[in-house]
Amino acid sequence: MLLGRADGIEGFERHVVLKRIRPEHAKDVRFIRMFVDEARVAATLHHQHIVQVHDVGEADGEYFIAMEYLHGEDVRAMLSMASKRRAHVPLGIAIAIVSAAAAGLHYAHERRGPDKRPLGIVHRDVSPSNILVGYDGSVKVVDFGIAKASLSQETGSGSLKGKVSYMSPEQCKGDDIDRRSDVYALGVVLYELATTTRLWKGDNDYLVMDAIVNGRIALPQVRRPDLPPELGAIIMRALATDRERRYFTAE
Repeated sequence: MLLGRADGIEGFERHVVLKRIRPEHAKDVRFIRMFVDEARVAATLHHQHIVQVHDVGEADGEYFIAMEYLHGEDVRAMLSMASKRRAHVPLGIAIAIVSAAAAGLHYAHERRGPDKRPLGIVHRDVSPSNILVGYDGSVKVVDFGIAKASLSQETGSGSLKGKVSYMSPEQCKGDDIDRRSDVYALGVVLYELATTTRLWKGDNDYLVMDAIVNGRIALPQVRRPDLPPELGAIIMRALATDRERRYFTAE
């Protein structure tokens, strides 16, 4: 990632984030295809809680995506700071962050193409590092780089994509996925924001995935006794191993 500045007439300027393919992957056809897929998906999304793509292009043989710059921190940094201070993120702030991210994801899930058919977008990498919080209070989801959508080239099952600790059970098993995988991942984020503890961790990825698939979840109230039971119920509903029990609405 690079920080850049876009200039225009009459002294117009704004900061943008430039995303490029790493030099070691610049000639890899698969990486280029995934990068272009990300640009194609992200360019269709225009929502206050999704980082906006301003431009996609190629310069000197290098592809780039120019994205909105958000002056702030990601949720991972917030959790790290709270943990170091042995404190909790205020519940009102945690709920506001997750509600905003849910609204952005819901918009992406509902997105339709010019033919009015659903695009079937699934982020597949919802995690604290991909939810940004601006110093002005704005909240935005970023990085649809591995999103599954009908307009992407790579939409099949059988490959693991995303951060293991935030994968849904069906992702760990390599099953077909839909928006409910994003619901699950956002539920993990809410669990961690509410309790200031990691939900899934282990000595290796296999043990983490095994725990996720088998659904061995400590109730959030166990880790934070003062947590309102209603919020605990919402978290556990999002983390249901049975996808049919998960619900998700931006309202």
